[in-house]
Amino acid sequence: MIKKTLAGLAIGCVLSAPAAFAEEYQGFYFGVWGGSGSVDIPSKGTFDTAVTASLPTELTRSAYIDDNGTTVLTDDVLHTFALVGSGTSKLDDSVSVWGAQLGYRFGKFFAAEVGYAKLGEASYRLPVTVRETVRDLTTNATASGNFLGERAMQFTSSGPTISALGMMPIGQHIDLHVRGGIYLADTRVTNRLRDVEFNSGNVYHQRVDASQTEVFGGIGGAWNINENFVLRVEYQKYLDVGDDEKTGESDIDVFNLSVLFK
Repeated sequence: MIKKTLAGLAIGCVLSAPAAFAEEYQGFYFGVWGGSGSVDIPSKGTFDTAVTASLPTELTRSAYIDDNGTTVLTDDVLHTFALVGSGTSKLDDSVSVWGAQLGYRFGKFFAAEVGYAKLGEASYRLPVTVRETVRDLTTNATASGNFLGERAMQFTSSGPTISALGMMPIGQHIDLHVRGGIYLADTRVTNRLRDVEFNSGNVYHQRVDASQTEVFGGIGGAWNINENFVLRVEYQKYLDVGDDEKTGESDIDVFNLSVLFK
């Protein structure tokens, strides 16, 4: 009787094992992630040359504030700018990144995910001294003076992602994976000249947007803490983000940590 009971338990364990294994490796999951990265943008010296050369020379304003603090509306005032001097520029190509994903694991070796990635902001800043000449086009009267300004550029990108993962379980708790997918990027580059001495805001501002479909890939590993929670680390590379004619293109490298909920 005891032998029959033990045999029945053994057969039951064998028959139930595939079902339990399938439940462990199949189903939906949701995750959030964050990390850091870098943008492959031109060197600081390249920016110094390009930004200095691109200082706007003429700008007609539809309004200005006079010495009494009164806003004067006009279309007849021409502002001309000239670079007098510059300080030491700063280039920050590091970015703080974050995102979220919804995935489905089809079995031991394959999963698919849709998500959203926010790839941070890279920036360049150059302190400048600018001479501004104001000419009234009606009376031809002119006035000029210097102010301390900042010439700056920002590069940002974000958008949805769609990717497939090839997975390799290592034991019961560790997975390795490779990823390939597309990134529906909304990329923005802003250029501005800001008056920092009198805190009067942007003297000049230009924004260029580009929406492009890019490719990205990744490699990483995951620790399956239990049947509900997973920690994942991953390196990702986003290729040629931006538009070559509008914003320029840059590769973005990302290291992130994800928390997944099954």
